[in-house]
Amino acid sequence: MEAKTIFSKIIKLGQNNSEREELYKFCKLKLEQVIDEIPRRILLNDGANLLDCIFNGLPDNTSKIKVKVIDIVLKTMRKELTSLTHCGDVISRLCLELPRLPLEHLVRWSSDSVQSIVDDTDVNMIWRDILPECLNAILLHDNVKYCGSELSGVEFKVQSVHTLCQCRWNEKQLVQLTAMFKDIQLSRTDHRQVVNKICSYMVDISPDALPPLVHQLLKLCKLYNVEIVLAHLSHYFNVRLYSKLEPPPQDSESTTMDVDDIVQHSPAEMSRCLSTCLYHISQGAAEPELIRKHIKQWPKTQLLRTPFLIDLSLAISDKGADFKSVCLDVIKSAIEFRILDELKSKESAWVRSVLPPDVDIVSVLKVLTTESANHRQLTVMGLINLAFCLLSVSRIKPTAQACWSHGKLILVRLCKAQPETAGHILSQLADKIFGDYSQHQYTDCLYVLCKLSPAAVERSAQLAGALESCAPAGERVYGAVRPLLPYSARVRDSLVMVCRKGLYSRDSSYRCLALFGFLTVLKYMKLSKELSSSQSGASDQFSAHSYLTQLTVDMHATSQGAAITSRVRNETICLEVLSILRRCLVQDAAVKQLLYTEMYDCTKDKPALHESILELFYDHLNKYLPDDDDETSVLLFDKCVQLSSIGATLTEPIGRLLYVIAQFLQVDEDESEDVLGSQSENGATFLRRKLTDIMEKLCKSDLSAVIQMDDTGLNDLTPESKAKNIKVQQTLQCYEALIAHRIMQWNPQNSNANSVHHLYKAYLQLLDNSKGSPKTGKKSKSLNETKEIVKSQKTQKSQKSQKEKGKSPKKVSSAVKDRAGPFKPLPCLWDLQLCLRVLDLLYGENVPWSSVEQRNHIRARSDFHAFALRGAQAALGGAAPRAARAPALRAAALLHARVLCRFQDMCDFDDHTTLACLELYKTCLSLLLSPAYSLKLDDVMSGIIGNNDKPATGCLAEILENLHSVLTYIETEAAEEDLDMVRRKILTTVVQIAILLLEVPIVPCNQLTGATLKLEEFARRSKQAEALALAGALLAAQPEPALLSDLLLKLSVELGLIDEEDSSAGQETSNFPTIDSRSGHMVLGQVCVHLSNTFKTTEHLLSRARDLTAALNIAVHSHQQRIDRELQELYKSIVIQLCQLTTWTTETAKLRCCIGGGSDKVLTICMRLYSLLATFIKQLDPTMVQSLRLERLLKFSGKKLSAVTDGLITYLESSQQQRNASKVLRDTKLIPRLVLEAEQFSKHVILLGTKANLNFQQYLSLGTARDFKIKAPLLQGVINAVDQSKEVEVDECDNINDAATEILTPLVSDEEHTSGDERNNSDEEPPKNKRKRV
Repeated sequence: MEAKTIFSKIIKLGQNNSEREELYKFCKLKLEQVIDEIPRRILLNDGANLLDCIFNGLPDNTSKIKVKVIDIVLKTMRKELTSLTHCGDVISRLCLELPRLPLEHLVRWSSDSVQSIVDDTDVNMIWRDILPECLNAILLHDNVKYCGSELSGVEFKVQSVHTLCQCRWNEKQLVQLTAMFKDIQLSRTDHRQVVNKICSYMVDISPDALPPLVHQLLKLCKLYNVEIVLAHLSHYFNVRLYSKLEPPPQDSESTTMDVDDIVQHSPAEMSRCLSTCLYHISQGAAEPELIRKHIKQWPKTQLLRTPFLIDLSLAISDKGADFKSVCLDVIKSAIEFRILDELKSKESAWVRSVLPPDVDIVSVLKVLTTESANHRQLTVMGLINLAFCLLSVSRIKPTAQACWSHGKLILVRLCKAQPETAGHILSQLADKIFGDYSQHQYTDCLYVLCKLSPAAVERSAQLAGALESCAPAGERVYGAVRPLLPYSARVRDSLVMVCRKGLYSRDSSYRCLALFGFLTVLKYMKLSKELSSSQSGASDQFSAHSYLTQLTVDMHATSQGAAITSRVRNETICLEVLSILRRCLVQDAAVKQLLYTEMYDCTKDKPALHESILELFYDHLNKYLPDDDDETSVLLFDKCVQLSSIGATLTEPIGRLLYVIAQFLQVDEDESEDVLGSQSENGATFLRRKLTDIMEKLCKSDLSAVIQMDDTGLNDLTPESKAKNIKVQQTLQCYEALIAHRIMQWNPQNSNANSVHHLYKAYLQLLDNSKGSPKTGKKSKSLNETKEIVKSQKTQKSQKSQKEKGKSPKKVSSAVKDRAGPFKPLPCLWDLQLCLRVLDLLYGENVPWSSVEQRNHIRARSDFHAFALRGAQAALGGAAPRAARAPALRAAALLHARVLCRFQDMCDFDDHTTLACLELYKTCLSLLLSPAYSLKLDDVMSGIIGNNDKPATGCLAEILENLHSVLTYIETEAAEEDLDMVRRKILTTVVQIAILLLEVPIVPCNQLTGATLKLEEFARRSKQAEALALAGALLAAQPEPALLSDLLLKLSVELGLIDEEDSSAGQETSNFPTIDSRSGHMVLGQVCVHLSNTFKTTEHLLSRARDLTAALNIAVHSHQQRIDRELQELYKSIVIQLCQLTTWTTETAKLRCCIGGGSDKVLTICMRLYSLLATFIKQLDPTMVQSLRLERLLKFSGKKLSAVTDGLITYLESSQQQRNASKVLRDTKLIPRLVLEAEQFSKHVILLGTKANLNFQQYLSLGTARDFKIKAPLLQGVINAVDQSKEVEVDECDNINDAATEILTPLVSDEEHTSGDERNNSDEEPPKNKRKRV
C-alpha cells in the first residue's frame, strides 16, 4: 500500500473515536512504513493532524515507539524550515506526549534543546516549547541521572539555565528565548540572571527588533526585575537617540569622531521604536502599578539623564489621579534637584569641586516636547500636566523662578508644534489664573504663549472666555494678550466688548479694569508716527452713539471717501476708544487717576491721537479753572472734593490731571523742529498753546493761597478737616506736576532753573505748614509757642487730676481721641522717565538740554536733591517690574558713576544728599537683582559699569572695589573725628549695599576674590560697629575657613568659654576691635546662620549620595563604574566637610551665649549637626567604611563633641535658677531634642561598627546630660518641706549624682521665690505649698 493511502486511512480512522481499535491495529500493522515516511509527510499542511492521529493510534504502553516517532519529528523540524503556524501546531501536539514519557528521554531532549541553542542548529527554534515542557516534567522527579551524576529535578533545571546563560546568543534567538524562559519556573536569582543576560544584548539590537523583545521581557518580568529592563532600555535610547544630551566626561579631551559615533539608524526609525516600546509598557503587557512603583523609586540624579523614563512617566501619568501625582512629582523633584545643584554650585566652592557636569534641563525638555509628536499622543497630556506642575511651585522656594521658566517652555513648544493642544492648555491656564490672581506666573505664561505662539492661541475659543471671566484683579490677563492686539481682530473685539460692558458697572474696581483694557488696546495698536489727516472731526460726529462695531469703524474710515486700509482702520479704532473714554471723566477718582496715570504711556508714540486727547483734557481742565474776572483763586479745589455728613471724598485728582497735561505738552527735538517749520497752526498746536498758557499761569501763581491753614486743623475728624486734608494733598501734587512741567519744557533756549526752585520752595513751605497745623489757634502765635502752651496745659491738667482724684494721669491717646493721625502727603506722582531726566540734570556729566549755568543753579540746592531722590524712590517702588527694568538700570549706572566713584566730592557737597543717593542706589540694585525682574546678571553688571566687554564677575569686582574705597574713606574720617548720625547712616547703607552684592550667586573670578578679600580685611581692622554686619556675607562668599576661625577666636576672648572662669586672660587679638561682650552675640548669630546654611549644603550632597547609592543597584554595567567612582569621591568630600563642621560647631558651643535667642541658635546648630551625622552614618554602606577612614570624624564627633554639648546643657540649666517656669520651658525646649539626636547618632555608629566588624564604641561616651534628671539638693528640700521640719541648708550631694541620673528641680510658685528677709519681716504665715500642673 502506498504511503499516501496509509496516511489517509490513519487520518480517517483517527477522526472517529469509535474506530479507535481499528486505528490501533492498522498503526501496528503499518508501523514500519509510517516511521519511514513520517519525516516527509509531517512537513505537509496536515502534519499536525496526522501526528495527532498517529499518537492516538499508539497505545499508552508503547512508549518506545512514541519516543522513536518524537525523535524523528524533532530531527525533521530542527532541519526543515516551515511556517510558524505549521511548526507551532506540530510542536504543540508533540508537547502533549512529553510528560508521559520516560525520564531519560526527557533529559536527553532537554540536553539536545540546550545544545541546539548553543550551536544555533534549530531553524524553527522548536526548543522554545520543547525545553520548558521537558524541564517542567523533570521537576517532578527527585533522582535525575545526568553525565554520570545524580541530581534532583530542580538542580537539573538550574544547571540547564546556567548552561544557557554562559553561552552566547544570537539576536534572532532573543525573542524566542525570552518567551521560553517565561514558561520555565525560575527562582528569583535565576530570573535576575536571565533578565540581565537578555538585556545585555539589547544595546546591539536594531530598532525593528527591539519592540517584540520588550513585549516578551515585560511578560517575563511580570512580577519582578522590571527595573533592569527599564534601565537597559534607557541606556539603549540614550546611546541611539539622546546621545547629544549626555555631558562630556570630566577627563575627556578627544575632539575626533569615533567609529561608534556614526549613526546606523535614522531618527525617524528610533522615534517609531521608542513610541512602540512606550505603548507596550504603558498600554500593553506591563503592570501599571509595578511601573509606577519603580518610577517613584528611581534615583532623581539619573532621571534627567534618561529621557526615556521621563517619557514613560508622562505616558503612565494619564492612568488616574494616583499615577499622575506620583509620576509628575518624580519628574518635578528631579528638575528641582538639578536646579538646586546649580544654585549650590554658585554659592559654594566646595560643591563646585564635588559635582560633576550634568545634563541641561532645557535641552532635555526641548527633546521631550519635540518627540511627543511621534508618540501617538501618549505623552502630550503628561507634558501639559508636568508644565502646570512646574508652574505650581511655591514662590518661596529658591527653585521657583527656574521651574516656572521650564513650565512655560513646555507649553510654548507644545502650542507651536501641536496647535490642537492650545485649547486645553488655555482652559487649564484660565482655571489657574482665576483660582488665585496673586499667582502671577500663570498670567506671565499666558503672555509668553500669546507672544511666541500667537497663531495657535488666537484661534482658540477659550481665550475669549478667559477675557470675559476676569475679576477686578485680572488686569494682568488683559496685559497678557497684548501681543495679539495689533493684528487679531477677534481678540481685540472680544476685549473691547468686555470692557465696554465693564465701564458701566456699579463697582469701581470693574470700571478700572475696563479702563485698563481700553488703555491696553490704545497702547498696542500699531499707528504711524506721522500726523494723519483723518483726524478731522469724525470722532466728534459719532462719539455719542458709537459701540465700536465694524460698521462704525468702516464709516469712520470712509467718511472722507478714502479706501479702508489696515492703518486707517487702526486709527479709527483708537479714535473710537478715545471717544468711549470720555465717560471716564465723569466717574470716580480712582478711574480718573488710572486714566491720567496711563494715558501718556499708552499714546506717546501715536501723534495722530494727540489732538483728540489734548481736546479731551482741555475741556475737562476748564471745569476747574475760575472765570477770567476771578482773581482770588487759581484752581477750584472745592470742586475736587465732595463733602458728606461723615467725611469727605476726592472726586478729581487735579494733580494727576496737570501732570498728564504736562506730559503731552513736552516736545521732542524732532517734533519741535517740525512745529516751528510749519507755517499753519493745526488743532493740536492750538491746544498745546492754550494748555501751555494755563500751565504757565499756574506756575506763576500761589496755589496755597486759597487754603486757609489756620481755620481748621488737618488732624481733626470733622468732614471739613478731612476735606482740607485732601485739598492740601492735591495742592502738593499740583506743585509736583508744575515742577515736572518746568523740567519737561527745559531746553537750552528756555532754562527754568529759577522757576523750578521757586515752585519747590512753595511746595516745601506748604508741606511745613501742614506738619505744624494746629487744631485751633491764632495767627500771632508761632508754632513753637503753640506746642509749649498745649504741653503746659496738658501737664497742669494731669497734675490737677492726680491731686484731686489720686489717680494716674490720662494717656496721650485719650487726650487726643478727637484727633486723626498726622498729615501724610501722597506719593510723588513723577513717572520713571521724568525721574531719569531729573537725575540726569543733577548728576549727569553731559546734559545737552540745559546750559551749565542753569544746571549748576539747581545742583547747588541740596534740599531739591532730597526732594528729587524721594520722588525717584516712590516711582521705582510703584512701577511694574517690566516697566522699571531699563530706568532702574540707567539710574543705577548714573548713581554709581557719580556717588561711588566720586564719593568724597559727594560728601563734601552734602551728607544728606549722599545718604539719599546711596539709598536709591541700593533700591535699584535690589530691584535689578530680584528674581521678579528676571534679568541676566551680565546685562545688569555691565549696564551699571558701562562696559559691555567685561564679564559679570569683573563688573561685580569693580563695584565691590569702589565700595571698599568708600568704606576706607569713611574709616579714615572716623579715625580723625567721630562720625555723626548721618555719616553712620551712610556707613550702614554702604555696608548693606556690599552685603547685597556679596550675596549674588555667581562663580567668582580672581578679581572678585581679591575684592572680597579687601572687604574682609576692612571688616577685620575696622573700628566701626556697623562693619560687623559684613561678617555673615563674607563668611558665605569666602571658601577659606580662616575668617570663621578668627571670628570664633575673637568671640572666645570677648564672650568667654563655658568651662573656664576667665577665658580671656592671656589671649589678645588685633582682629575685629569692635567685637565686645555686647556685639559679640550679634556676630555669634551670624556664625550660627552661616553654619546652618553649610548644613543645608551638606544635606543636599548627602541626599545626592543616597540617590547615587540607589542608582548603583540598577545601573547598566557600563555606568556602574562611573557612578561608583562619583559616589566614593562624594563621600570622601562629605567626611572632610563633616570634620570641619564638627570642629566649628564644637568651638561655637563652648562660648558663653546669652540665654534665650542666642542659646536657641547654638542648640539648633548642635542638634542639626547630630542629625546630619546620624543621617550620614545611617546611609553609609559598611563596605565603604574602610576606604573612608571614619576614625578622625568619630574622634571629633564622639567624646569631644559630647563633652561640649553636655557642658552647654549644664550651663543653660544652671542659668535658670531665678527664672519663672514659662521662661525656663521656653529657653530649654530644645535640650530634649538635642539629647535625642545625640543618642540616635551613637546608636547608628554602634550599628555601623557591628556591621563592619569594627569597634566604633570606643570613640563614643555616654554623656552626663540627659532629658530627665533628678537633682538631689532640691529633692532633699522637698522632703524636708513635706515633713514640716526646720529649713536647713542642703549641701551638694555628689554621692548620688552620676552620669546617668540627676535629680530635677521642682517647679515652685512665685511666693516661694521671695527672699528670706521678706519672709522674716512678714507677720503673715507663709502660704502652703500647692501642687501645680505643668
